Amino acid sequence: MAGGIRIALIPGDGVGGEVMAEARPCLDWVVSRGRRLEVLDLPLGADHCLATGETLSDATFATLRDTCDGILFGAVGDPRIPDGHHAEAILLRLRQGLELAVNLRPCQPLLADQDRTIDIEVFRENTEGPYCLLGTTEPGRAVDLAVHTETAVRRLLEAAFRRAAALRRPLVLAHKANVLKHGHGLWVRIFEDLRRAMPTVEARTQHADALLCALVQNPRAFALIAADNYLGDLISDLCAAFAGGMGMAPSLSFAPHRPFRCNALAEPVHGSAPDIAGQGVANPVGMLLSTALLFRQLGWEAEAADLEGAVAGALAAGARTQDLGGSLSTAEMGQAIRSRLGA
Repeated sequence: MAGGIRIALIPGDGVGGEVMAEARPCLDWVVSRGRRLEVLDLPLGADHCLATGETLSDATFATLRDTCDGILFGAVGDPRIPDGHHAEAILLRLRQGLELAVNLRPCQPLLADQDRTIDIEVFRENTEGPYCLLGTTEPGRAVDLAVHTETAVRRLLEAAFRRAAALRRPLVLAHKANVLKHGHGLWVRIFEDLRRAMPTVEARTQHADALLCALVQNPRAFALIAADNYLGDLISDLCAAFAGGMGMAPSLSFAPHRPFRCNALAEPVHGSAPDIAGQGVANPVGMLLSTALLFRQLGWEAEAADLEGAVAGALAAGARTQDLGGSLSTAEMGQAIRSRLGA
């Protein structure tokens, strides 16, 4: 599609397809606003793996890498594949193969009874740490290895520093370099290098355990938090609780150095939730806010802001799924939001 944007949709497993169904009309809506968009539907996930034995083929990966501008992702994980190898082969390969080192996890509470002054962005490294899946299991002994390279650490921290400079907000690095002297020591050294290079940014380091305690006690004291893959996972999931839970939490993974055409993967962080799959009760807010993050990454700022406003407006009017104490189904919640867009 010459001159247009191409987005791949990967609903995946469990509730992934249910929440994706509520995001899909938003793509038709941006087309109605004059955006040139082509959608590539990919049936990757447990069903496809069980039927064909394929997870993410080299040909499909190359198509995503070279012909798509972004990916809208649902969730992966299915009890029929207990070792989760298909999930690792799909999602981790996309993150690592596309070099999507930055995982942005914003936390901005939208419900009326929440503290609306909380506004946190977690910058989580997305390709390394213990999620490289390097390790061994032996009788009486198990080892997981964490890998930290200067390239990936610097990419993440430079993105966080740039964001802090643009917003004129403070940045804190969560680490455990007092114990993890090699890996987290590298994080602290690079952070200090960047702090010297960007003296106008208010930046500090903090031991992760102390940071988590302070975050629970006073989340308003935090603005931008940078962390490795493991700590960033924990911290961002805690932040999701301030916004109403995992069903409300969006994320965007991207490569600040833009090595390939495909430079964005947006996904809610609630996982495939097999315990509620097929019941129509999953909260689509995280998916729709992730869609807005993808729009913004593609340069569609007006559409991103309008979609975020529609989510906020629907919640302010009392629209709630069961996880938020309401009674709306997934589809009803999606419609309550999209009706504010005319979609």
